[in-house]
Amino acid sequence: MTSPPPGDDALAGLSTDELQDRYDELDLDAGDDEAADEARAAEVDRVAAELLRRDPEHGGLWFDRGLLAKWRRDWPAAREFNTRALELTPEDEREEHPAGWNLAVAATALRDWATARRGWAAYGLPVDPDGDGPPPGDFGSAVLRLNPPVRYVGQRDLEIDGRVGDTEVVWGRRLDPARMQITSVPLPGSGHRYGDVVLHDGAPEGTRRVDGDDYPVFEEIELWERSPVPTLGVEARGTEADVTELRHDLELSGLVVEDWSTEVRVLCRACSEGVVDDHAHAPQSPADGSRRLGLSGDPEVALRVVQGWLDRAPGRESGGVVLELE
Repeated sequence: MTSPPPGDDALAGLSTDELQDRYDELDLDAGDDEAADEARAAEVDRVAAELLRRDPEHGGLWFDRGLLAKWRRDWPAAREFNTRALELTPEDEREEHPAGWNLAVAATALRDWATARRGWAAYGLPVDPDGDGPPPGDFGSAVLRLNPPVRYVGQRDLEIDGRVGDTEVVWGRRLDPARMQITSVPLPGSGHRYGDVVLHDGAPEGTRRVDGDDYPVFEEIELWERSPVPTLGVEARGTEADVTELRHDLELSGLVVEDWSTEVRVLCRACSEGVVDDHAHAPQSPADGSRRLGLSGDPEVALRVVQGWLDRAPGRESGGVVLELE
């Protein structure tokens, strides 16, 4: 069992009712001042810890502390606090209780599959709690928002390789309830590659409609496993048929191809986080016939394919293969 937190001398003189009133007044939504948000998150955690010192059986406060720990990506604390919150939840109320979900997310981040399975099973997913490794199953395709905006106090922008990447929405394959493998070739500004495995949250923020089907947009929490395959770029100019031929050749050679010129749309935030409507978001083909292709694969193979494409017909041009994200 988790031990009660140590006392906080600065809060010890307040009555429990005063502490609860103070806690209820603290807003968990992020504002425009990052330093103020971090101070507010620390205050929420301090007051919750003092309340729990006085009443360690308060499951809601354990859950709140677990939520704060998840937002700041403190996975050992998130696992500990959500475990306690779930223990204090009556068994007949555990199905779809967010403590089970957040426990499983924290355990997945830590690669603690036994605890993750117990969390998913408690939440009500058809997962064997006594199995080994990640829960198997076909969780289908979904959409992923990389580097999402900060939404809650205590949450920080995600840094990859020492920098905060651009927000981008890409396609992925869900490996389990909290992990998705990217199946698009993200723009290099996102800091992500094709094949990256990303830990994501459970509450969708928007949808994308394709052929009449709606796909939820999940938000990245952190990069769980880095793909070893670099991202390449190539500028190609020719007729529509020329570019189609180049793309076909690249794919036949085992490279993954994304047309960054015509397949990437810039959305307003309302559409990105909701349902894409009729705003003028459709990408336009460059008037000069040039296209920027994003590739994932071996740079030498890509260079050989592009050179062969250039040699087969006059009038074709290419800026060469560029290593965009090593």
